[in-house]
Amino acid sequence: MLADQISARSRYAEGISPSQIIPVLKSVKSSAADGLIGYLNRNPENLGQLSRYWAKRREVSETLLSLMRSEEEAKGDYIAMSDRALESYGVRIEGYHRSSKVLVNTVDAVLNEECAKAKVDVNTSPQSRAAIISDEHIWVSPRRLDGAMPALLNPIALWEIKEYWGVTNGGSKMSDAIYELQLVGVELRTFEDEVGIHVNHYAIIDGRDQWNSRKSDLRRAVDLLYSGLLDELIVGREVLTEWPRVVRECCALTRSSYRVPQPPSAAHDTLFPGLQ
Repeated sequence: MLADQISARSRYAEGISPSQIIPVLKSVKSSAADGLIGYLNRNPENLGQLSRYWAKRREVSETLLSLMRSEEEAKGDYIAMSDRALESYGVRIEGYHRSSKVLVNTVDAVLNEECAKAKVDVNTSPQSRAAIISDEHIWVSPRRLDGAMPALLNPIALWEIKEYWGVTNGGSKMSDAIYELQLVGVELRTFEDEVGIHVNHYAIIDGRDQWNSRKSDLRRAVDLLYSGLLDELIVGREVLTEWPRVVRECCALTRSSYRVPQPPSAAHDTLFPGLQ
């Protein structure tokens, strides 16, 4: 919230001292800033922690940026691991960069290999939304995601892929990507708090030039990770190192704990007792 309020004040990009936080918020003159000021006045011990986190998120985001690749670098990595042809995104407007789906293809190649070894099902091209059904509750994802293990119904894990290539500066699409991650994460954690069912939520991102031009959005991704709305954030070259580990962990979790979901008709009486 603090980042959103003072994002236009670039002199605070590197750090902000505890004594600067409230004066900066007062200069914003918004109801959100006033609410945060009231909270910090009642809990002044949090000023130091907030200042330290402000510096930490910048440090982490710079590390993440160093892991990112250009599109050509990503293509080279993919060609070295797979002999399947790369797919591309369709572009309707003449003159716009026709980006490859190199991150999507790399994510899927790792999934197909690791899941085949573990004999675990995976959906790498969902055509509908994910859903979780418990005895008395249903959660449906607010949008289609990029993959689910082992299935869209009662998944163990869900993931979203955000790749942005080309040489132009990233725009509002980057902020939209962060909002989409946050929306799904908040809904999953709210459902978990109410029902006790945890579903792993991952984000895989890449595209050095585009994310470098939208560092504020990258730092918001760091916020999602530290707030628990993401279980892990896989960035750039980590798709070759950390993503296989994540997939193996999810495969093991699936094999040890996954139960075949009941068909909707079997859950009818407990979910909708008033409907006959």
